[in-house]
Amino acid sequence: MQYLAASKGAAVHLPDGCRVLAAGETISFELPWAFAPLLARLDDSVDLPALKADLSEAGYEGFAVEGLEEPGHGQAFVLGAHIVHDPVGFRPYAADIPDIVKSFGGRFIARAGKVTPLSGAFVPERVVVIEFPTADDALRFYTSERYAPLLKIRLATTEARFMIMARSGELPAGVRAAAKAYLQRSA
Repeated sequence: MQYLAASKGAAVHLPDGCRVLAAGETISFELPWAFAPLLARLDDSVDLPALKADLSEAGYEGFAVEGLEEPGHGQAFVLGAHIVHDPVGFRPYAADIPDIVKSFGGRFIARAGKVTPLSGAFVPERVVVIEFPTADDALRFYTSERYAPLLKIRLATTEARFMIMARSGELPAGVRAAAKAYLQRSA
């Protein structure tokens, strides 16, 4: 099982065996993303070289990551991607993050598995997909005092990208406002 992060417009190019999980509004943190993604679940039967050719030909960005678990019914997903510059310095982050994610109701459905570049300029080395019950839970996780020390490690040791995605539609207005305020304070 794999998960696909690709430009939203790529939905029309997804082959049989793909199921879009999230294509709602996003809030991007850290470094900017080159594309506003959709998140899809790929069956093992999907021909990745053919998908790569289709996405490249259509000019869409995208990559696939090995999955751990099937998605549930959460209303928000976190897509985190990075290129690690200091593997030794990053270890404490990798060791401590699961408990913090769980404490906010999050569940890893992909975590640092094999990443398959499909199309575009940004090809991360590590990708996580975390499902949260709500977008508020995802934001509370990212902006929490409990996560803050690990976030410092992540930002110091990687080229990092992080995004909260609604399963569908808009993110709640309160989440958008709180995220905007957090980003302004952090700038």
